Formats: sequence, C-alpha cells, structure tokens
Amino acid sequence: MAVYKELLEKRGKKFPINVAVVGAGWFGKGLIGEICRWPAMEPRLVVTRTVDKAVDAYVQAGISQSQITVARSASELNYQMSENGYVVSDKIEVISQLRDIDVVFEATGDIEIGAKTALWTIEQGIDFITISAEMDATIGFILKKLAEEKGVVYSNSDGDQPGVLARMIDEAKLLGFDIVVAGNGKGFLDYHTVPEDIMKWVRKGQNARKTTSFTDGTKQSMELAVVSNATGLVPEKRGMHGPKVTKETLVDNFLKIISREGIVDYVMGVNVNLGMTVFVIGKRNGDFVSEALDYYKMGKGPYYLFFRDHHLCFFEAPKSIADAVLFDTATIAPKGKFADVFAVAKKDLKAGQKLDGIGGYSVYGLIDRAETVREEKLLPLGLAEYAKLTCDVKRDEPITYDMVDFPEENVVLELRRRQDTWSEGGMHSGKGKNQRKTEEEWPTRQWKR
Repeated sequence: MAVYKELLEKRGKKFPINVAVVGAGWFGKGLIGEICRWPAMEPRLVVTRTVDKAVDAYVQAGISQSQITVARSASELNYQMSENGYVVSDKIEVISQLRDIDVVFEATGDIEIGAKTALWTIEQGIDFITISAEMDATIGFILKKLAEEKGVVYSNSDGDQPGVLARMIDEAKLLGFDIVVAGNGKGFLDYHTVPEDIMKWVRKGQNARKTTSFTDGTKQSMELAVVSNATGLVPEKRGMHGPKVTKETLVDNFLKIISREGIVDYVMGVNVNLGMTVFVIGKRNGDFVSEALDYYKMGKGPYYLFFRDHHLCFFEAPKSIADAVLFDTATIAPKGKFADVFAVAKKDLKAGQKLDGIGGYSVYGLIDRAETVREEKLLPLGLAEYAKLTCDVKRDEPITYDMVDFPEENVVLELRRRQDTWSEGGMHSGKGKNQRKTEEEWPTRQWKR
C-alpha cells in the first residue's frame, strides 16, 4: 500500500504529519486516537469548546498529561507548539494563526464553525479536510474553488459514506465499469423524527440532533449530494427512490424502477439492517467479460454489484490526511453543483418562527437536482438555521427563499451567495501553494480575527 509505505518512510526520517483537529466530540475523539496510531502522524493541536474533552481524548490515546498544555491565544499556541508537545485550545480563532501544522481536520458538524475554519485554514495555505457533509453540500463548491486558488487541498473525509463511495466509484471506473447507481443503505427512515424520538439510540458522547438527522433522512440526502457534486451522478427524482431490498435483490430492484443510468440513490433493508451499507451498481458488456465475471461469482451481467457492508468513520479518516499531505489529492471534493438539499417543514410552522436547522424540530432535508432547487428558489437546508419564516408553512411543504428572512448576516450566507453567483470568469487563475490573495480578493475578512 503506497500510503503505508510513504508514512513508514516519513516515520523513519522523523518527519511527522502535524494535524490540527477541530472538534472533540464522538468523531473527533475517535480521530485523535486513530491519528496517534498511524505512522508519522501527530494530532498536535485540538480546538474544541470544552478543553476537558480534548484532554480526555489525548489521554485515552496514550498521551500523558505532562505532554498536554492549554493555549488561550495564538501567541501561547505557537510557543507551546514549538515545545513539541500537544496543545488544546477552546479559542477557535487560534486556527487563523497556525504554525507547523500540515493539515486541519474539521470534525464539529457545525456549518458556521466549519466555514470559518475552512477559510482560515485555506488562507494560510494549509490543506483542509472535513467530515461535514452538511457543510460540503451547502458551500463545498466555493470552498473547493478558494482552495484551488491557494493551491491546497479541500476534501471531505474517508470513513464516512461519501468518502468510501468515492473510492468505490473510482475503483469501478478504473476496472472499466460504467456507474449505473451509487448509494448507501438505511435501516429506518421517518422524515418527522425529532430529538426526543431517538434518545434511546444516542450513545454517550454523541449528539442527539446529529442522530436525528440520520433518522429523518437529512444526513443521507446531504451525503449523497456530496457524492453527486463530486462525481456528476444525480438524483433521478426528488428524495430518490429508496427501494426496499436485500443484498441479493438490490440490482434487480433498481433496474425495475430507474429510467436512466448515472444516479445516486439509497436502499432500505428488508429483514436485514442495511444501514451501514455503501454500494455501486456498475455496467460492463462483452461476452468474455461476462463469462469471466460470472466465474468470479459476480453474476452474469451486464450489471454488477460492488458492495461494502460497513464504513468505519474515524478509523478510516486518516487515509484522507495522508492523501492530502503526501499526494496533494482529495478523497472527495466537489467538481460542480449537480445536487442540492432543500428544507421541508416537519410540522405546521407559523410566521415569525425561527427555523432550528438540521436534526431539529422544524425541518428535514430532501435532495434534488441543483438546477431544480435553484429554479424553484428552494431554501438550502444548510441555511435553514439562520432563517426566520415570514409566512405560515404546512407540514411537508418545501420552504422557499420567498418564505424567509435572514435576521443576521454570517459567513455561511455570504459564501452561499458567492457560490450561487459564481462563474468561470469570476474567479482568478490558480496560484501556487501558500501564495496569498490580497485583502480585497479574500472573502469574509471580517471573520478572520
């Protein structure tokens, strides 16, 4: 494995990849521990709201308390980093003044914090990775363009379903298969789920609203929008098909309901939990090909199933760190805006009500083609938490821009507007790594300090 060999060589030369992790929740804590176990990687900095969580994550990973210090400012951070220890900070602004960091991994799940972190990181010419499908589906395209301007990597992460699917799609294409369907599996779906409904499934350290977004279908729509924007595969219909299948019937069931190839979709399990599944249906013709693949137990074709019954989240995420730093490669990143996720009312809503966003009580998300979302002026779900209704909305009614105001400006709204008006002529030509824009060229300078 090329990555493993490269990392072992770097470890032998005592040349570690220094990582800053933003967020020490369920995923961030696991990631910190795994980075410590990978060759030639060090989680040198953890930024989180609660210092004790980061310290606990370090200690669980085998770092002694004596090696951990707390920084309350950028100057403290850089002094402590120079001492070759491990640093914790509860001040997100320290990300804007990093030294000796090769890559920043954002693991908060908060779109606004993620956006600020991405801008600060990219501006400094540092590679940026996120686990946030929510942020990527909402403003990932413009962040990718800004990263290209700096000559750095913007990437979503391996381990979660979009990153794992991206690798499966690449491999299938490399083997000569046309992609018919790429998607993931769910064990349960209820659009109207609210946090109280899922508390018995929320494990210690997990976020109830995050788990709600899994159950109400929002997370799945966000994840497959990320895949769509990176690959050009599109949802065939609003909300996708989501047939009930087993592994054995998956291909045949899709072939009965789809009218075109090259789509993203999902499956629901029958008598089996397919909730951790990722899959690709590939197509390849040819008598000899068919004979050979049948011999290799792939079936008679020309449609073949590539299937993975698991994705391992933070266990696999360090692969994306290695890809970015060693090979200047993103695991998965937007190449266009092909799909979007818009807000739909979970219940009857009243004028004047502030929407509570992803995994809450007021809205869920559905995927559709980006052009449709744009033409119908549908409200992107990633903007919902900043919006206030100007009219009543019925349960299961899509929410449009005409139905909301945004009481306060923020970096996410600014980036989304810039993304929506972006054109090839509106961006600057690529610049070398670590070459900065002028003050006028760089967006959202007010968020820098």
